[in-house]
Amino acid sequence: MDFRNIINKFPFARIAVVGDVMLDKYIYGAIDRISPEAPIPVFKKGKTSIVYELGGAANVAANIASLDGKVFLFGYIGRDSVGENLLREAREKKIQAFLFPVLGQTTQKTRFIAQGHVPSFRFDEEENRENIKISKEIEDKLIMEIGLVNPDLIVAPDYNKGCLTESLFVKLKNLGYKIMVDPKPQNSGNYSGVYLLTPNLEEGMAMSGYKEVSEIGRKLQEKFRSNILLKRSNEGMSLFEGEKRSDIPCQSREVCYVAGAGDTVIAVMALGIASGASLEQAAHLASYAAGVVVGKSGTSIILRSELENSLIFDRRKGKLKSFEELVSLRNDFARKGKKIVWTNGIFELYHYGHAYFLEEAKKLGDFLFLGLNSDESVRRLKGREPYLKENERIGILSTSEFVDFITLFSDLDSVNYLRILKPDVYVKGPKSEKGNYNLETINQEERKAVEDYEGKIVIIPVKGESTSGVVNRIKGG
Repeated sequence: MDFRNIINKFPFARIAVVGDVMLDKYIYGAIDRISPEAPIPVFKKGKTSIVYELGGAANVAANIASLDGKVFLFGYIGRDSVGENLLREAREKKIQAFLFPVLGQTTQKTRFIAQGHVPSFRFDEEENRENIKISKEIEDKLIMEIGLVNPDLIVAPDYNKGCLTESLFVKLKNLGYKIMVDPKPQNSGNYSGVYLLTPNLEEGMAMSGYKEVSEIGRKLQEKFRSNILLKRSNEGMSLFEGEKRSDIPCQSREVCYVAGAGDTVIAVMALGIASGASLEQAAHLASYAAGVVVGKSGTSIILRSELENSLIFDRRKGKLKSFEELVSLRNDFARKGKKIVWTNGIFELYHYGHAYFLEEAKKLGDFLFLGLNSDESVRRLKGREPYLKENERIGILSTSEFVDFITLFSDLDSVNYLRILKPDVYVKGPKSEKGNYNLETINQEERKAVEDYEGKIVIIPVKGESTSGVVNRIKGG
């Protein structure tokens, strides 16, 4: 999927986030001994060791803001220093916060981090949920403010801390916006009729009474009359939309710390839907985002640049194919009437001439297949080591929007590849080290292979310097 158009619309999305806001406090230090008083570790705080991050619903808002979405945060805080710190963090992250100071204290979770990224222990400060009594007047004022900002949709991440009451949910639904909920089983009676529920597997089992993924999804759909995105940790996610089930693979490459990953998922889902994506497209995008944040320490947010880079990495992975895979793709494309272009070369030092050549080659068909000389074939052709290794050249060429697929080959020419692949167009550059190319001076076995299946050969007059010209200029300098 090409997500660029969706991400480019993120700055125009208007998302209201309603729920339990918290402040996450991280104290970094070290543990180097056990206390003589009891068999417990002694934590020694570092010099510049305290970091504050937005938590709970505020972390969902922070993810939306960091992805360039316009976000409005609604919830309750206390009249205390923690609340002031939370508001300051929200302002710094360009979140428009509508936080009513009606609690006895603002929720704060303090984590002590030593020798790595996993907390040694956590200390929570929060008001007892049973003591929280939000008046009808305050709830009505919160609802009025949401109506005034007129969001594209509402996100309600439920942490069971007292903000998302039954009465507030009724009022939210009456506003008429799509509502996405990250649920808690204890409050499942509030969620009927919302647009999307995003439980994890454990929550899904608790709310459905089932253990198998399909049964969980279908039961939750029936019970809540909602779309369901079931988060399954390293197994990915399963989306239940109407009669369709879509399984979205996990995209994480390195797991460091999982706190906040669910916040990122629902934040990206909201941005995606508000930007015109389908639920399935938004879920794939959310999977990439979650894969980034679990590789960070602390309650993390994802930057737009990080999400875009993650997608580029995946495109690089997806472009490299074995030759057998290329043949299969070519046959499939041929059945659909698509035109295949093949070119090959070393592409040692990628420069303007290469970029122009690939752009012109892509214009000749629907898909451009690139055969890249392996390091072994470069040694045989050039009598030296390649300037850049094959993995580096693959990484660079995969970023080109004109190259659709890449395969490595070790032959000194592409005769066998042309005979088997039978591309509609075979593209050559303007010259070799022996002189300018034309139909009479190119490799005649390659020419015969193409002519035998009635293909077309095109020689493109590349602009700019050659690779050897660039190298000689560098050496001369």
